[in-house]
Amino acid sequence: MKKITLILILLLAFGFSYGQSIFTNPITDSDPEDDNPYTNNQVVDANITVSGIGRGSNIAPNNGTNRYNARGWNSSSINLNDYFEFILTPNSGYEIDFVSFVYTSQRSGSGPTNFAFRTSIDGFTSNIGAPTAGGLTTIDLTAATYQSITEAITFRIYGWGASSGLGTFSVNSFTFN
Repeated sequence: MKKITLILILLLAFGFSYGQSIFTNPITDSDPEDDNPYTNNQVVDANITVSGIGRGSNIAPNNGTNRYNARGWNSSSINLNDYFEFILTPNSGYEIDFVSFVYTSQRSGSGPTNFAFRTSIDGFTSNIGAPTAGGLTTIDLTAATYQSITEAITFRIYGWGASSGLGTFSVNSFTFN
């Protein structure tokens, strides 16, 4: 009996640590970058409102099938207008307790080499996790700062250090848990 109880506790602990998806988008269109923000195909929890994925004013859309793609990431240091953005707002009477942000991305050979993930909670000043380009990345959001969110919260992925203004970076899919 003790073994069964222990197994149940472990299964429940691992099940809850993943969290449920509250905002996801596989980004499956021929030119999703034409929209700013892009909202097609997104799946959203009924208790929140979201913006879709948008881009900052200093980067430009770049053609790409099945990915939200942009160019213009060629500043030598972080430019606070070069980002992809997500805004999540809990509906009245609800809160968000984040677990993670998971995304797939890619960059061109001349695309940005440096990345930062930040939030509006502190005015986009502190880096969160270790964002990358190329493949699957998970950003841990289990810290107390990202729990019991009752107002709109904005997350941004900044990129910089591209060797050319034509260098691209894209988010191909994403999920907030």
